[in-house]
Amino acid sequence: MQFTFEREAWKTIEEGEKNCYLLTNGLGGYHSLSVIGAAARADQAFFMAAKKAPNVRWHMITNLIETLFIDGKEYVLTSQRMMEREDLEGYRYLKSFTYDNLPKWTYVIEDVIIEKEILMVHGENTVAAKYKIKQKNDKNVKLEIKPLIRCTAKNTAFDEEHGRKLKLVKSTILNQETKELQEQYGISDEEDVVYFATNGNVTEQEPVLFGTMYFSQDERDGRDFEGNALQNHTIYCEGKEREQELICVYSMKPCVYQKGMFEKLVKELNEYRNRILAKAPLQTELGKQLVLSADAYVVERDSTKGKSIIAGYPFFEDWGRDTMISLPGITMITGRFEECKSILRTFAKYIRNGLLPNLFPEGDENPMYNSADAPLLFVNTVYEYLEYSKDEEFLEEILPALEQIISSYENGTDFHIKMDSDGLIQAGAGLEQLTWMDVRVGEHLPTPRHGKPVEINAYWYSALRVMAELSKRNGVKTEKTSAEYEALAEKVKTSFIEKFWNEDEDCLKDVLSGNYEENQVRCNQIWALTQPYTMLDRVHEEKVIKKVREELYTTIGLRTLSPKDPAFHKVYIGPMEDRDRAYHQGTVWGFPLGAYYRACIRYIKEYDFAEKEEWLEHIRGGLKALEGWLAEGCVSQIAEIYDGEKPTVSRGCFAQAWSVGELLRAVYDFEQI
Repeated sequence: MQFTFEREAWKTIEEGEKNCYLLTNGLGGYHSLSVIGAAARADQAFFMAAKKAPNVRWHMITNLIETLFIDGKEYVLTSQRMMEREDLEGYRYLKSFTYDNLPKWTYVIEDVIIEKEILMVHGENTVAAKYKIKQKNDKNVKLEIKPLIRCTAKNTAFDEEHGRKLKLVKSTILNQETKELQEQYGISDEEDVVYFATNGNVTEQEPVLFGTMYFSQDERDGRDFEGNALQNHTIYCEGKEREQELICVYSMKPCVYQKGMFEKLVKELNEYRNRILAKAPLQTELGKQLVLSADAYVVERDSTKGKSIIAGYPFFEDWGRDTMISLPGITMITGRFEECKSILRTFAKYIRNGLLPNLFPEGDENPMYNSADAPLLFVNTVYEYLEYSKDEEFLEEILPALEQIISSYENGTDFHIKMDSDGLIQAGAGLEQLTWMDVRVGEHLPTPRHGKPVEINAYWYSALRVMAELSKRNGVKTEKTSAEYEALAEKVKTSFIEKFWNEDEDCLKDVLSGNYEENQVRCNQIWALTQPYTMLDRVHEEKVIKKVREELYTTIGLRTLSPKDPAFHKVYIGPMEDRDRAYHQGTVWGFPLGAYYRACIRYIKEYDFAEKEEWLEHIRGGLKALEGWLAEGCVSQIAEIYDGEKPTVSRGCFAQAWSVGELLRAVYDFEQI
């Protein structure tokens, strides 16, 4: 899909900062700026490198300050809001911004046209920019590029003292293409070198601080909203030719300029994307775009020598729960079975007491296991992998991990996770945060879910039925017989139907706790309808779907709490404490919407009923609206969250793995009707 923005999208610099784009490299590194080319967040950067994939990330270059001179008259092309000096307002010359999996800007000044393209190389910490300058007359046109250099760890403030140590270095190496000696440039802080290659001229300058930048999107969210950077060199081209071209490539590995290198990198990226699309059975433009969008989250993990899933950009790392929810859409629907198996193997290796790591920290720290849902999701995800891939050999390898999870949940494990006498799973005590609604504000849990959460028990029932099914397959030997798994699953089903149905609300209770929260109308019930195996009959399924549609549904996600509830929060904004209190109290999340559509599609396929066409039109309209949402926030991506009352702008992470993955599953299922 091609997304096009024109001048009405940036009548002011504030409006131009609202939407951004994202390029990634499969290592956890990324390039992201607003559509007008400004950094509106401290975590946005021209070059965010992954020193160790995927989470040891360093903010190398914030942006490029671009200045055009036409017969000596100066025009700044870069846009950036500043704290102590006038804003840079290059957006005034920006005619259009297009994104077709690569960003492209077109600036027009007098009769000079400047076209800019940027790419990030897959599998490398390398980012490249290309400028094409066109004119109809014979004016002297000069383009200067001055990088804003940081070279600091992600989420670390710029250190002026460290910045002063950054030096421009150069050496002479052999260009393998031309067999000629050529100068190689780099920026060094005595520990790391950011290399750069260019066809332009390079001049060194005394290091100078650029000035304090203002990050408006961070201030909106109550985060630190100031930052600085250093300038120590200029790259430029100059001449009266009708066309000039300037290439700038920055990398963590040595590089020299070679003619046609930008076009070669574009060709390689296109070939890579075509291979991704060829594996995926999506037919619609929306489906194909989501396949490409999903690729941003599949990354290498150096510490485990396998693959992983980044939960979201620009803030998050790779987490167990997010990975299990994201895997089916991001790897199975897209036909990326080897990556999926690599991730499943990694998690199986680190299972402890039947629990999966919710976080793989870097260095010598131990993984964190505080997730009651990730292990059960793992069992169901393995089953879905086997169904999609037909990789029966993997079953023998992974079976011990599945059995350990089931046994640990049945007999009890850490964090008060244990099967009760009624067959249902209970979890949590004190300040433990074990489900995806896991926010904590000081010594307070805004969404306490200790007891028996609805989705945990839906996962549990399905996992038991999965084990019953797998134990029937040829050559499979399990600790329990298929009949024993089935008997336990039936016990769970009987208790679930008896205890979770809320007669007053005509839907499922959220958590069996005996507290007020038990009867809150929340989105968690939707997952009871989307597991490989489900418990509700047709009448109750329809009631759940209708309740979710009436009180929780929006075209970009499901509300986490009904607006009728006195605890409902309309907006997600302000200081962290305010945002955390609103996080699961009505805030709209993208990923449950995928489950909602899939529940509807499942119901449509299974039953005949008078309103079937109306249901189909409802989904069709929702997916059409999704195309519009892909142009909001981070272009081509789906964000983490949106305001609860009237979702109009994205909040939180501007690109979220499980949002994209779950909606991709819904699009795929709809295409199969």
